[in-house]
Amino acid sequence: MDSKLLKAAREGDVVALDSLLEEDPLILEKVALSPTAETPLHIASLAGKTVFVKKILSLKPSFAWELNPSGFSPLHIASANGYIEVVKELLKLGPQLCLIKDKAGRNPLHFAAMKGRVHVIAELVSCCPNCVKEVTTMGETPLHLAVKNKQFEAVKMLLEKLKEDDENDNGELINAKDNEGNTIFQLAMATEQLQVIELLRNESKVEQDMDIKEVGSASGHQFDDGAEAKTQETQTASSDSKQNIWEEVQEMVLVVASLIATVTYQAGLSPPSTIWKQDMKLDSKCIFHHHYHPLSYSCPDLSYFLFMSFNTAGFFASIFLIFFFRSPSSVQVLLPIALISMMITYVTLSVKMSPSGLTLLIIYLATIAIFVYCVLAVEFVKKILHSMFGFAAEKVGGMAKALVKKRKPASASADALKLDA
Repeated sequence: MDSKLLKAAREGDVVALDSLLEEDPLILEKVALSPTAETPLHIASLAGKTVFVKKILSLKPSFAWELNPSGFSPLHIASANGYIEVVKELLKLGPQLCLIKDKAGRNPLHFAAMKGRVHVIAELVSCCPNCVKEVTTMGETPLHLAVKNKQFEAVKMLLEKLKEDDENDNGELINAKDNEGNTIFQLAMATEQLQVIELLRNESKVEQDMDIKEVGSASGHQFDDGAEAKTQETQTASSDSKQNIWEEVQEMVLVVASLIATVTYQAGLSPPSTIWKQDMKLDSKCIFHHHYHPLSYSCPDLSYFLFMSFNTAGFFASIFLIFFFRSPSSVQVLLPIALISMMITYVTLSVKMSPSGLTLLIIYLATIAIFVYCVLAVEFVKKILHSMFGFAAEKVGGMAKALVKKRKPASASADALKLDA
């Protein structure tokens, strides 16, 4: 397209257009032969220049049917941008313009619904009532796209126009499903659009075709109201998540139980020398032993009984855990028993091995200090990393903004493509 003609269309300069036509009466015909298929009408529709659009339509009405490289007609562009006066001028050529589709099967009403252009929706449906029934390549009606893009006013306007046009088709279009099997009610429920849900409830009276409960049951749930539906979806998702996590935990539980069983079994057969010596003997005299009783052999002291009792408890808890590791309730009981038993046996041995109470106190104070140090060190490292990443993100963001400011779009049609996409 001639650069002067492009500038005139972008600025809506009718005087410049007349001047170009005087210089070259066939300038518009040459545009029609251009391989890019971008016409002055596309540019003027994008810029919202109503007077220029009217002038072009009077000179070259066939431009209204042309599709640009993105597959958009001038009516697509004007509808998406909400230029109602431009839309009215284009619709003077006939309602068939409302049925033109782009590469994705979307007509101008689909674009108006996506962008929430309420006045454009009313104009398009009034001119061509059948355009509301058209679907995209994904089986989406204008109602589907309005709900997916959370355009409540667009949904409201479409429903009002449906009632005005043909009451019998209201329920059919409201219950229409896209290629994924979703109705507009199900989409509104999934995205928590309470206004749309309430609007659909008011539209779906007993004598009409749509039954909210039946639509809800189609997806496997019974919906009495929005809150209950959301609760059921949340509970289902939570249940599935917990089930997946538990399946992953089961193998770890089995490994831990096996390790505990192995350790406690070995400790039970061969107790540490600190609590059991070769010359020790256990009988009734040892059980009721007092220091003043003369004995010819050594008797195990309290540490032995503590160690063996809790070691045995840990051993049998781990054995039962191996058998019932698939039962969450059993794991919740048996795993803490096994772990606590091992902890007590360790504490018993550490007490027995310590030369004095002061030594034992120092050991455990040092242990607590190590824990506190590790926690503080981890938090400190996390703060440093967070600060570093935050600083880097800020710098990168600043550079990106600077590049965006310097970047210039190749053409006005490129901007329109990005906006509509």
